Amino acid sequence: MVQNEFLDEFRMKFGRSLEFIVIAPGRVNLIGEHTDYNGFPVMPISIPFSITAAVCARKDKMISMVNRNNDFPPAEFEIGKDITPSPEGHWSNYIKAAVSKLADEIHSNLHGMDVLFDGDIPASAGLSSSSALVIASALSLLAVNSIILPTMEIAEMMAEGERYVGTQGGGMDQAICLLGKVNKSVKIDFFPLRCTYYPFPADCSVIVAHSLIRSAKTENALVKYNRRPAECRLATAMINSLHPVNPRLKRLGDLPQQDFYTQFKNVDEFVDETFPSQSYSLKNVASITGDTSESLTMKYLLTRHGIPMPEPEDGFLIRQRVLHILTETERVQMSCEALCNRDPVKFGKLMNESHKSCDENHGISTPELNALTSIMRETGAFGARLTGAGFGGCAIALARDADISKIMDSVRELYYGKYLRDSHPELSQDNRRENILFSAKPAHGAVVQPL
Repeated sequence: MVQNEFLDEFRMKFGRSLEFIVIAPGRVNLIGEHTDYNGFPVMPISIPFSITAAVCARKDKMISMVNRNNDFPPAEFEIGKDITPSPEGHWSNYIKAAVSKLADEIHSNLHGMDVLFDGDIPASAGLSSSSALVIASALSLLAVNSIILPTMEIAEMMAEGERYVGTQGGGMDQAICLLGKVNKSVKIDFFPLRCTYYPFPADCSVIVAHSLIRSAKTENALVKYNRRPAECRLATAMINSLHPVNPRLKRLGDLPQQDFYTQFKNVDEFVDETFPSQSYSLKNVASITGDTSESLTMKYLLTRHGIPMPEPEDGFLIRQRVLHILTETERVQMSCEALCNRDPVKFGKLMNESHKSCDENHGISTPELNALTSIMRETGAFGARLTGAGFGGCAIALARDADISKIMDSVRELYYGKYLRDSHPELSQDNRRENILFSAKPAHGAVVQPL
C-alpha cells in the first residue's frame, strides 16, 4: 500500500492522523531447520514481502486494531501483564503476544495505540507472516511510547513473547525480521543471540514456491510442531544421564563444548551409541533418566497452558530427531564456507541434503513439498528444500538469475498445472493467488518510519 492510501484509510478508520509506519518483512530460511530452539545456528534471509502497520498513539491503554484484509475482523484489548488470549487461531493473539511481553518487561505506564495492518506475505506459507506481525506490533508500541531498545533485546524478547500463541519455537523468525540486510545471508546463533553476515551469491536468487498445503497453527498442527522440541528436550535429558557432565546440558546446542562428544568420530557414531532404539516410550526414557513418566511429563511435555502433550502412537523418535539436528548444524557451518568461497553449487548440495533429513529424520516434509523440490532440482536449481516449520507451506530453491524464468515456468506447468491438479483438484483455484511463486534476493529488516 502506498503511503497516501495509508494516510487516507487510517484517518477514515480512526478519525485522526497516523504517526508512524512500521514495516516488518517475512523470511525464508536457506538452511538450518528446527535447529534454533536447540541452540544451534540457522541461516535465513529477509524477503521483500512484509507486514505493514500504520500507527497512532492513544492516551488510554487500549489497543485498537483493524486489518485491511476482511478475513481478519477488528479487535480491541487493554494493555496489561495478563492479557486474556482470543480464541485459538485468532489473528489478534499475535498482537497480544507482543504487547503482553512488552508489558511484562517494561515497567512503565504504556500508552495504547490505534493500528491499521496490511501485508503481502502469504499466510500459512512458512514465510513467518506471524512473527512479522509480532515484530510489527512490538515496534509500533515502542514507537508510540518513545521507547528505544537494542535490536537484539527486542528479538530475544519477542522470541519468548510469541510463545503466547502456543508454539514452542526458537528465535530465528523474530531475529531475521529485525536483522536482515540487502544481499546478505545471516547466520544467527543463539544463547546469546548474535549474527554474522555472509555474501549472498551475486548472480543468484531464491525461488519461493507455495505448495498450497497450509502450514496452519491449528491445535493439531501445534501438537505436531511442538512434538519436535519436546523430543529434543527428552534427548537432552537422556544424554545427561548417559554421558554425565557438570554442569548438565541445557539443550542439544551445548554438546559441541563437551569433551565426551568430541571423542566420537562423527555424528552417526554418537547417535548410534547414545540412541540405539528407533523409538522410545515415555517409560523407556524414564528408565534411562531415573525419572518417572509423570515427572518427565511435568518437566518436558507440558504445553504453554499446562496441558500434557500426548505420547505419540509411534513413540518418541528421539534418535531421528537428534540425527537431524546435529547433521543440520554441520550443514549450516559448511554453508558459511560455501558462501565465503562463492560456491553456489556446494550450497545447493547442502540444501538438498537438508531437505532429505527434514523429510526422513525430522518428519516435517510432505509429499507435495517433496514433489515441488524435485521439480526445482530437475529443472535447473542448484538445490531445493522446504523452508520454515514444515508440514506444508513453501519450498525454496537457489538458482542462477539466468535460470529463474525457466525453473518458475516448470513449476507452474509440472507442479501447479499437473501434480497439484491430479493430487489436490480442490486446490486448482488456489494457484491463481498472488505471491505463491516468486523469486527474491535478501531484503532489509524491519524499519520504523515517523511521519
